[in-house]
Parts: sequence; structure tokens; C-alpha cells
Amino acid sequence: MSFMVYDLIGLAIFCIAVTAFLITHKKKLKTESKIFLLYRTRAGIKTINWFSKKFSKLIDFLEPVSITYGFIAMVFSLYLLIQSMTILLFSTSIITKVPPLMPLIPYMPQMFNLPLPPFYFTYWLIVIAIIAVVHEFGHGIYAARHNIKIKSTGFGFLGPFLAAFVEPDEETMKRKTKRKQMAVVSAGSFSNILFAIIFLLILQLFFMGFYERDGVTGYIYSIEKLNISQIDKIGPYNFSEFMSLNNSEMLNFVDDENVLVFTKDSHRYLLNKDLLVQVNSIKSNSTEIMVLFNDSPAIRANLSGAIRKIDGKKVEKIEDIEEILRNYQTGEQIIIETTNKEYNITLAENSINKTRGYIGIQFMQLSPTQNFFGSLSSPYFYPYANVTEKISGSKDILIFFRDLFFWLIIILISVSLINMLPLAFLDGGRFIYLAFFALTKSKKIAERIYSLFSFIVILIFLLLMVIWLFKL
Repeated sequence: MSFMVYDLIGLAIFCIAVTAFLITHKKKLKTESKIFLLYRTRAGIKTINWFSKKFSKLIDFLEPVSITYGFIAMVFSLYLLIQSMTILLFSTSIITKVPPLMPLIPYMPQMFNLPLPPFYFTYWLIVIAIIAVVHEFGHGIYAARHNIKIKSTGFGFLGPFLAAFVEPDEETMKRKTKRKQMAVVSAGSFSNILFAIIFLLILQLFFMGFYERDGVTGYIYSIEKLNISQIDKIGPYNFSEFMSLNNSEMLNFVDDENVLVFTKDSHRYLLNKDLLVQVNSIKSNSTEIMVLFNDSPAIRANLSGAIRKIDGKKVEKIEDIEEILRNYQTGEQIIIETTNKEYNITLAENSINKTRGYIGIQFMQLSPTQNFFGSLSSPYFYPYANVTEKISGSKDILIFFRDLFFWLIIILISVSLINMLPLAFLDGGRFIYLAFFALTKSKKIAERIYSLFSFIVILIFLLLMVIWLFKL
């Protein structure tokens, strides 16, 4: 049986176990704010108190860092929220079918066909458990450090969704300075980001221990944007004749072959089925630009697979390809070894340097954000690296742990940022209230600013949903 079958069985068992727990412990469950069911225990309190005393110097040292991170995370989370709304507002079509307000649920990438690793129930359970314990443990440590009694720990239910909590004595906490209260409030998100960094380092050690680099991947055939006025012919048709063909005729004409496109200055480009999707866009939006493949050796040879070697020289990063090709001229033959096979390729003329050989591949330029998230799932912080397993037959188990680390890091970072949004029921709401209370010395002003920020964040979320539904 596939892992998915075992995972679904695990999900069914978990649901049965939770239902049985709710029935057998219903007398101990308390309702909070009319929507939360809380189960209080004393588990972990001794550990929290011990840790806060044992590592008191470290905790004191990190306190200003935690508070500073609280401000940074709040600003950055607001920036990302506004940026998401701007991107969605000005995009010509819906970017993803995932609703902007979507709880973290198992199988989400599979359901919405997202270009992400699968998110199994097993991953969900492990990730939620680690994040909840780390987050609440952070709150508890700083509460204990500032002599705020922890009344209880436990977990709760918001419908089918689980949550954990550490419950400090609110009356004692209110008597502490605003700085100490802000330290307790920000500690949860700060703990999440600390553990994200720790797991990121563990992931890289994991790659170094179980994988070895095996070439460079992530390239595409060289493309170029052309103004339609430059195009003379597409195969036997002039441009207007080609655009008058219906989709079926175009597909039959192009098929899986590369069709020559001639410009008015006799330059040659290639069109294939992958690029035909833009034709409808040209027809409907009256755009003046068409993207075409350069007529290059790579696309002619149907180069595919991660590039391992060029003429016997090992390739581990993009710069290696550039360095090797400096020694070859137009018309020379090279052997490119990929993970698929070997290719004999005659180098074409390089438009930038006519004496240097040209393969005809390029790598997508990644934004700093894309580069960062790409590095999380790639070894040695290099998004374009291809790897193979050091131990034969270990592929499936290594992929399981690799994807688990990926999701753990991504969700730790996401929870850390989202939790610091200045919203009433999140830590960020209380944090901004305390910050402005300390700054203005006025409870009334702090409450107004806190309410204003909460209103703005809720409004942005509503706008995101409306825009998303409108474009769906």
C-alpha cells in the first residue's frame, strides 16, 4: 500500500480518538469565549519553572531581542498582508485557488494542486504538536522568569482544530511592568522563529549527511520577448494568418515539434505547444508582446535533466557552467552529461560575445523571498542544486523527512509572523496595546490604537476574500 493509505488510516484513528476523548472527558472541558473548548492540566509547569531558573541568564539576555523581534514581526506581517492584497488586486487573473483565509489542513497542496511537497496528516500532526509546544513553552518560560504564576497548561478545540495554551495568572501579570508583559507576549512568536532557524540548520545537516550534490537543475530554454511587429512568419503562415487559426488547428500544427518563427530581420526563434497558451492572451488583451524560444542548441537537442558534467568537467553551480564555456568558441562540439543521458551539442554563436560558444539555457532570476524559500528545500542553501542519495534505496524515507522539515520550517515562520498581526485575538493585538500604553501612559489612547489596528487588519482580510471571490 502507498503511504497515503496509511496516512488516511492514521487520520481516521485520530478522529476517533479525539471524539472518544471529548465524550469521556466532557465534564472536565470548559467553554471559553463561547467558541473554545479547553482542557486544563498541570502538565509541563514543573519543566517550565525549572527551565526558567536553570537558564535565567540566557532568558534575560534574549528578552530585549524577543521584544524587538515582536515589533519587527508585526511590521513585516502587516507589509506581507498589504502586499498580498496589492498583488491580488492588480493581477489579471486569480493567482491561486486557495482562499486567502484558509486554516492549515492536511492535504491542502494536493487539493489545490499547488507546486509544493505533499502535506500529509502525519506532517500536520507532528508540525502542529511541535509549534504549539514551542510557542506556549516560550510564553510560559518568560511568565515564570518574571514570577507570574502559571495556573494551568492544556489544549483546546476550536471546532475540529486543535490548539495548546499556557494560562498565566492575569491579575499578577497586569501588575508587572509593560516591558515584562511585552516579553511574555512576544516570547511565543520569538520561540517559533528561533526553532525555525534551528530546524533550518538541521535540514542543511540532513542534506550534507544523506545527500550529495549531483549537478545543476532549474534551467529553462533561452527565451526572448518580441514585439509582434517584428514577426514575419510562423511556419508557413504570416502572423495574422496564424492568429486566425483556432486552438485545435494551432495544436495540430505545432504538435510536439518546435516550429520556426522568422522575424523581419531574418532572426530565427521557435514556438511549441508550451508557449501556445499566450495566444489567447494576445487575442483577448491585444498585447504587443510575444514570448518565444531562441533557436538554440539546447532546445534542438531537447536537453533535459540536471547538468552533471560538461566535457568531463563537474558542474555544481551555475557559475561552473559559465566558467567552463569561457574556453569554447562558436561551432565547437561539447558533451553535456545530464541525469538523463549524454548530449553531443555544437555550440551556437553567442549574441553578447560572438567568439564564445552558446548552449541556449537560462536560469530564472529569483527574488530574495523566492531564493530564501527555495533554499529551505535545497541543500547547502543553493536553490538550483540537484542531489542524489548517498545510501541506495533510501529515497522514499529521505523524501519523507526532507518534506517534513520543509513544512515545519515554513509553518514555524508563518505562525510566528501571523501571530504578531495586531489583531484582537492574537498575541500581536495585546503586544501593540502594551507598546502604546507604555508610550502614551494612557490606557484610553492605547485601546483606541489597538482597536484601530484590529479594524484595519480585519478590513484587509475581508478585502482579500472579496477580491479573491470576484476573480474566482
